[in-house]
Amino acid sequence: MTANFTLFLVAIFLGAIWWGWEWPYIAKLMPVYVAALPGLVLGAIQLIREASGSEARRAKLAEGIEMDDTTKVELDKKTELRRTLAYFAWFIGGAAGIWLLGIVITLPVLVFLYMLVEGREKLVPTLAMTACTYALIWGLFEYTLEMRWPPGLLIGY
Repeated sequence: MTANFTLFLVAIFLGAIWWGWEWPYIAKLMPVYVAALPGLVLGAIQLIREASGSEARRAKLAEGIEMDDTTKVELDKKTELRRTLAYFAWFIGGAAGIWLLGIVITLPVLVFLYMLVEGREKLVPTLAMTACTYALIWGLFEYTLEMRWPPGLLIGY
C-alpha cells in the first residue's frame, strides 16, 4: 500500500521536472533543483527499499523492542474544542495581521503575544525572542538578501 503512495509522489516529482525543465534558470531553481530532483531521488530510494523488502525485515527485527514512548491521552470534548478554537484564532489573527500590517511588523508581535499568552514565558525571554524574530526578518531577509516583503494594507513602509 505504501508503494502506491511512493509511486504517486515519484510521478508528481517527474511531472514537476518535466514541466519545469525548460524554464529559465532562476525560475526553476527552487521547484526543480531544490524540490523535485531531491524528491525524485528520495522517492526512488524509498521504492527500492520497499521493493527489496528491507523495510519488512527491519520491522521484523524490531518487533521485540518497544522504541516509541506511546501514550493515549483522552481529552474531554470541551478541552478539545477550546484548544482547536484557540489554534485557529492564533492562525487567523496572524494571517489578518500580516494582511493588515505586513509580515515585518506582525510576526514579531505574534511571537511576543504567543509566548506571553500561550507559553506563559517571562518578559525577558519573550522580548529576546521577539528581537531575534525581528532581526531575522528584517536583518537577514530585507537587509542582507534584499528581499522586500509586501507592505500591509494599513501600514506601508
